[in-house]
Amino acid sequence: MRKTILALAATTLLGAGCATQTASKPADADQAAAAIAAADVSRSQAASVGYEWRDTAKMIDEAKKAVEEKDYDKAVKLARQAERQGKNAAAQQQQQIEAVKTK
Repeated sequence: MRKTILALAATTLLGAGCATQTASKPADADQAAAAIAAADVSRSQAASVGYEWRDTAKMIDEAKKAVEEKDYDKAVKLARQAERQGKNAAAQQQQQIEAVKTK
């Protein structure tokens, strides 16, 4: 269990560091739409194995609202966070499976 928690924490921290935008150029509508689509796929995959995290869908909805307000940077940021949550949720599910196998 402790290994699982540590691995999940490491995955989360690594993902947070890799997801920062390196370009100072503002995001556009196409980038926001692509980020939201990727987040929705990630969320759907986590949901399909019963591990969707509580706030992921809320973040995607907030990203969509940001697009309506033409705040594309905010939309991309929220969508990328949601995508990471979906990926981390799926990783958590796999870690839990492995933890059960090793008992």
